[in-house]
Amino acid sequence: MQVNDAYSAQTPIEGVLHAFTRIGRRLKGKQPGDTLDHSAHVVLFVLRCSGALRLSDLANRLELDASTASRHVRALEQLGLVRRSPDPDDGRAFRVELTEEGIEQWEAGARRRMELLSAAMEGWSEDDVRTFERLMTRFADGVASQTDTGADNRTWADKGWAAVAPRIRPTAAAERRTEDFAPGGDPAARENTDKNLESTR
Repeated sequence: MQVNDAYSAQTPIEGVLHAFTRIGRRLKGKQPGDTLDHSAHVVLFVLRCSGALRLSDLANRLELDASTASRHVRALEQLGLVRRSPDPDDGRAFRVELTEEGIEQWEAGARRRMELLSAAMEGWSEDDVRTFERLMTRFADGVASQTDTGADNRTWADKGWAAVAPRIRPTAAAERRTEDFAPGGDPAARENTDKNLESTR
């Protein structure tokens, strides 16, 4: 087969895998306005959903070894997106947490990706979007049931995402206001989000 031959899936499952390959490559790539690569965005996501974590806990949630997680933390620390603070439960250890700039960077990146998905579904009926969301959620649950090794793998992300999602939802273009995208966003929304995140720690 020539590399420029058109691809045609031979089975529905093969088609699903091919579609995810295409989508994943694009969502992992830098979007216009991004300054961070995908791996950094994932670290920020974990910390945004979890709050301050020991390095070992962060590495576990990232499913990385401690040395790799430490390199990510050092790079983000140099950018001013994360900081280390003493662990109140162990004076010899430290915890990693997002700075205000780190929060803003993650929220901006997540918002860009939500806007990309919204644009990709432009022209879809509301029923189509809801059906797609329902099937994707069902599919994600099925994949997680085959790959996750513990309940906590989903619990922390679900709790954290529930708290931060309202801050990054794209608004309709006609309703969009400049202050919605100003650094820091709505202080009241930020305070409410941070309170909700306390339950994930």
